[in-house]
Amino acid sequence: MRYFGVEEANRLIPLLTRTFEQVRPWVARAHVIVRELESLQDAGAGPRRTAPLRDERDTLLERIQAELEQFQELGVELKAADGLVDFHALKGGRPVYLCWRYGEPAVAHWHELDGGFAGRQPIVHAHEFAPSYLS
Repeated sequence: MRYFGVEEANRLIPLLTRTFEQVRPWVARAHVIVRELESLQDAGAGPRRTAPLRDERDTLLERIQAELEQFQELGVELKAADGLVDFHALKGGRPVYLCWRYGEPAVAHWHELDGGFAGRQPIVHAHEFAPSYLS
């Protein structure tokens, strides 16, 4: 497994930002379509009315997946398609996550593996998170 240091994770922020700037409108549109499909189904609409929306939704989801896949290949964990990312890291020899959210200028928080976004803590000393490349 790959572990990121703070500096290494921060080098990916410009690319993550550009990618999420492109993907976020697609994610928002996909959410709108899902709500529309639910309303149509509740109203008893048939496949002729829902098929175009399903096709658009599926196309958007494929585009989102294609854009975000590159980060998964790098070992970055995508927590939300609209811009929440975790990087595996080691702090004092134990695994944790470095955490970044779209709009933040840099990786400035970390959390325990089971802490989630709500458990984010500020990074006080970046050198505590050493990169490692283990298989």
